[in-house]
Amino acid sequence: MKKQILFLLGLVFSLCACHQKTDSLIGEWEADKVNVHFDERRSTPGMVKQIGESEKHNYFIIDKDSMLVFNSLEMEMIGRVTTDKQGNLFLEGAPFGQWKNGEIVTRTPSPLGEIVVTYRKKGA
Repeated sequence: MKKQILFLLGLVFSLCACHQKTDSLIGEWEADKVNVHFDERRSTPGMVKQIGESEKHNYFIIDKDSMLVFNSLEMEMIGRVTTDKQGNLFLEGAPFGQWKNGEIVTRTPSPLGEIVVTYRKKGA
């Protein structure tokens, strides 16, 4: 009987810890830093600047039901977000970003290179 009670207490504490961790994801996240790592032989400085400026307008909202709404100048995505123990974020099971130290970092590959955007919670 004691083992069952200890198991249930452990389960409750672990569920509370997970809940508190994901609660800090709830809110509006806005682009803070944008790094465009493109092959210089296949792009121009103007193109890199334009893409970087476009990415600065990105933001997303995560609600209490783990629904994420992502908005950019080009598109909107909606889906359920999940996390793993390492802080990796998944949108409908697909990799979305890395959550660490109060920031979410996304990496978007392209034929020209990679775009890395660091998001911070609005008002933080």
